[in-house]
Amino acid sequence: MSLRHYNALASGNRATGIHLLDIASTSPSRLNHRAGQNSTSIGSSVTNNGTSASGTNSQRNSSERESVYGGRTRSDIIDEDRRYDRSSPGKQLGLNGLKNIGNTCFMNSVIQCLSNTKLLLEYLKKDSHVADINTTVSSMKGALIKAFALVIKELWSEDSSERVVNTVSLKSQIQRFAPRFMGYSQQDAQEFLRYLLEGLHEDVNRVATKPSPIHTEIDENLSDSDKATESWQRYVRRENSKVVDIFVGQLKSTLRCTHCGHCSVTFDPFWDLSLPIPQKSGPVRLSQCLESFTREETLDGDEKPTCAKCKERRKCTKSLSIHKFPKILVIHLKRFSPTERFRGKLSVVVDFPLEGLDMSNYAAEAHSQCRYNLYAISNHSGTTYSGHYTAYCRHPYSQSWHEYNDSRVSTIMPRSIVSGEAYVLFYELDSKLSHL
Repeated sequence: MSLRHYNALASGNRATGIHLLDIASTSPSRLNHRAGQNSTSIGSSVTNNGTSASGTNSQRNSSERESVYGGRTRSDIIDEDRRYDRSSPGKQLGLNGLKNIGNTCFMNSVIQCLSNTKLLLEYLKKDSHVADINTTVSSMKGALIKAFALVIKELWSEDSSERVVNTVSLKSQIQRFAPRFMGYSQQDAQEFLRYLLEGLHEDVNRVATKPSPIHTEIDENLSDSDKATESWQRYVRRENSKVVDIFVGQLKSTLRCTHCGHCSVTFDPFWDLSLPIPQKSGPVRLSQCLESFTREETLDGDEKPTCAKCKERRKCTKSLSIHKFPKILVIHLKRFSPTERFRGKLSVVVDFPLEGLDMSNYAAEAHSQCRYNLYAISNHSGTTYSGHYTAYCRHPYSQSWHEYNDSRVSTIMPRSIVSGEAYVLFYELDSKLSHL
């Protein structure tokens, strides 16, 4: 299933697929670097004092931090900072900035998050992708992943340390693949990520000749586990790549008829989870967003589906759970509404863990234990129509955190990671603490 035609499984506002909201940006040169983060300049950048584009000072007082972030004390946060600050005094690789070539902060933010995705980084650095390039099915014949790999290698090259990397060649290939990114208007980072991953996947799809899709229904008499396996096999017989290996999981959707009690179960792949923010003000925990996404909902009225057993449209309940957890879990916080263009942006703080995100409560299998650790964030500051993207990334080798603000790269302490600007979260599976 092409992501261009990917539809979200949840109805209404609980989940959306690629939302087409464009965000007009002010010139990045007018946006000041965040104030009060005690950051140190690395490479070609020089940090400034000021406020973020949203006009909020990111240095919060300790009492506010303690009340918002799950009761952690100031000493807990300081200990956390020390634990993460493992950077060596010598020069580190992977700390180069990206040139803003005209409202491309959305692209720069996503690229830096992917550059710090260790599984993808090493796949490209070792040139493992070269042998996988698909010249038959892929529309780009490998041109997109080659251009992307060159940028990643420049970001990590010893020869280009303390340099700003130009993305002109990569952007030209991206807009060939997805013409909606032509020009220099600001775009949505989550939508860009979806298209970029689709293009990279197509370029290294292991399927040289795509078989016809199978449209027949999966046997209802199979167990849920067998249905999931059959559904996954149907997917990977057409879409199978290293990119899929890293980023794609599988959702379980359960539809129960309230008239006869019949349950219909389907399984579908997902590249990210688009989570609703359940309240418009006050602090919110990520677990509340996940509970809102997976909570059972009632489909009635115009939304009534046809029951497979009754053969009539019936009032049903629907719930979502995760059957297959991806190695990299991408979480999109729905701060913008695709249907309410004038509602504005939800800038509430969503408190998310840096380590040990427990996804067990959202697993389809009750015995599954699944924990993730945060390693990157794409941040959006400002409003729906005037904003700027940056990234916070944890170095895959030193484990130290850095802020990537176009050409500027600076260190950042973990206590400053959680904010109302977090938009797309990147978590990696902790294999030691997960039993799937």
